[in-house]
Amino acid sequence: MSSYNNLNSVTKTLSTHIWNGIKDDPQTKAIIQSFRQINYLSPKEIQTESAQISVFLYNVTELPGMRNQPQTTQNPHTLLYLNLHYLITPLTQNAENDQIILGKIMQLFAETPILRGSNLQGSLLESGDELKIILDSPGAEDLNKLWTMLQTPYKFCISYSVFPVRIESSTKIEEKPVIIKKHTLQFKKTIIKV
Repeated sequence: MSSYNNLNSVTKTLSTHIWNGIKDDPQTKAIIQSFRQINYLSPKEIQTESAQISVFLYNVTELPGMRNQPQTTQNPHTLLYLNLHYLITPLTQNAENDQIILGKIMQLFAETPILRGSNLQGSLLESGDELKIILDSPGAEDLNKLWTMLQTPYKFCISYSVFPVRIESSTKIEEKPVIIKKHTLQFKKTIIKV
């Protein structure tokens, strides 16, 4: 699967990780009963009452410090390393339940701040990548801008950054074989008689 699917695969990975933590806890499972209650739309776009959590990718930024990473056989032609910014909003219509759900999500991501291997979904599953999850701490002004952009009243939420997310080139680069020439040095043995 092509790496341009990685953005969607990160969203699926986060949602699956959240669901796996919720379904194994009796208190949170009483609030969120199904994986289908986790939605990728913005909190404003969610019209259905069945959606209880919004995992919304609201911004993508480049990690410029990783531009010059050495190319390896595992990721030979990486074009971009990205940082994905998510807004996670509970939509249970109950303030206490919203706080319980966000508390559980923060616990999950603090316990597993790096996702790898079988925790990854989609195009990331066999990539060998590791995703770091960091709690963002946007100030009141940044949150106000975000909710103004969404054109909806503020809701209790948290923000996370997930990185590095690789986007590789689809262009095949022809690799030429390396030719090693061996040079043999020969020395003549000279004996001098005195």
